[in-house]
Amino acid sequence: MQNPTSLHVLLLFILSLFSQVWGQAPYDPSPFDIIGTINGMTLDPSGGTLAGGSITVDGVAITVPTNLLATLPAITVAWGELFNNGVPDLPGGMSWQAHVQGNRVKDQYIAGLVYITQNFAQTTQGFINYIDVTTGHFRLGGVMGSATSGIDCVINDPVGRFALPYTANPLWTSDPDNPSIHTVHGFPVCIPRSVNDPLCPAKNRPLDAAGKPSTAFNFKDPATVTATDPDPRLMVPLVQGDYVTVTGVEVGGGLLAVNALTANLGIFTAPGTKPAYVTCESALFGIVSGNGAGEIPETRAVAWTTDPTTTLQWFAIDVDPCTGAATERNILLMQPNDGVAAVPKGRAVYRMGKTAVTPATRQVGFRLSDGTSSGASNITAGQFIQPIFDYIFPELLAVGNPTLPNAFDVITYLAKGGGPYVPGKPGAASPATPVVVGQLSPWPGAPTPAATVCPVPTGPPPVSPPANPTPAPSPTPGTPKDIVTISSASQRAQRGAITVTVNAVTNDLTAVLQLSVAGPNPISNQNMINNGGGSFFLP
Repeated sequence: MQNPTSLHVLLLFILSLFSQVWGQAPYDPSPFDIIGTINGMTLDPSGGTLAGGSITVDGVAITVPTNLLATLPAITVAWGELFNNGVPDLPGGMSWQAHVQGNRVKDQYIAGLVYITQNFAQTTQGFINYIDVTTGHFRLGGVMGSATSGIDCVINDPVGRFALPYTANPLWTSDPDNPSIHTVHGFPVCIPRSVNDPLCPAKNRPLDAAGKPSTAFNFKDPATVTATDPDPRLMVPLVQGDYVTVTGVEVGGGLLAVNALTANLGIFTAPGTKPAYVTCESALFGIVSGNGAGEIPETRAVAWTTDPTTTLQWFAIDVDPCTGAATERNILLMQPNDGVAAVPKGRAVYRMGKTAVTPATRQVGFRLSDGTSSGASNITAGQFIQPIFDYIFPELLAVGNPTLPNAFDVITYLAKGGGPYVPGKPGAASPATPVVVGQLSPWPGAPTPAATVCPVPTGPPPVSPPANPTPAPSPTPGTPKDIVTISSASQRAQRGAITVTVNAVTNDLTAVLQLSVAGPNPISNQNMINNGGGSFFLP
């Protein structure tokens, strides 16, 4: 007779076989695309300048590879730039969000692309109800003329390009070089720094027939502009009553630090003249992997210009993985809408259909075919450099087959490298020893593509210190010397442009300071902005 205990164990074993759900083993690698709340971030303390770490989004732990550069609303930064002494620099005392695309490789989630902001859906629209020129703050959506109602806003502008400098949260800056503070068509706008701000003059808001600041007008040819005419070489001031769309981050105390603003102003430049301005509304890059199991996604974009009579070129920017040298690759030349048909004037819509635009790049550009010029506050007018915020990876043609891994190997700067590292954070110092942004490691996929072998970088030629264009005369005996001190000077590369920011102080409160820069990226004489009290800056 068999032991009852043995029979009981056998029965449980048989039941356990039937209770299990049998399925396929996970295919490897497999893609993931996660948008959610950041639960935690870490930085590898031993990884050097381009160290990675980890990010946890909605409970999913994701490895951030070495050499990954994270994309923020207006800048691109090394992972380490997001930390202060090992602590994530995410102000405001509220949750932050990340969009991470990558692949799951042997049970490890590895990021290929990381985008971070406070709230991807954050957008606010309304009328400016108050502007304080002494602080640079403005109120949005409140009672007209009220200094206390509405949302308290400030343009996050560490270099003071569009308003008084705001330096508290430089990671979440606006873009000073490819202006993110602009009209619908890309004309840069500003918050006056004083009642009579020469860089943001009241004359650039001419009055309409009702005696109110005009919301739609055309600039004259700059060659014919008089001293009292609106001048396209200067920014357009925002005024109370302007309708704007803003995005930004809450930094505490009810303050919204604005990194992007679009003003509902229909402002155009004279046909075929310079400066003319360009902006990009959206740019999506379709990834073509060569895998026949996936469709070919469409590469497309929407751009705007203040001169719809001039054709607008869309181009990709290929970057040498070792030197960082940029090469432009034409995508499509378009004639913007002229406003005759029932479509917005000055808009250009690019649709590539099934045409492959490869390889994928980090940035694309838009340029008027008659070239660029120096625009308001030394902005390079006539072009706009845009990072890609949306890569469209192929979708399955036959649903039910294994999902296609994200093809990071055809995004060149991830697979081969992106050239010498330049900090994206305003005011951040370049590393003492130059480093090259290499292939992501660990690689978010399988197999790992062949890495590029670069020679050891030699630093860029030093930029000469600011100097007067001519030797200063000897002081008259008995006259106190004017003392000018350069308190800070920095240079950074962002979206294809070199920006030099200088702050200076002098003991002569009536001084007029000019600055020029020699070297590989020279700047001709520029008047520095007087902040008062002997303080000057050049944005």
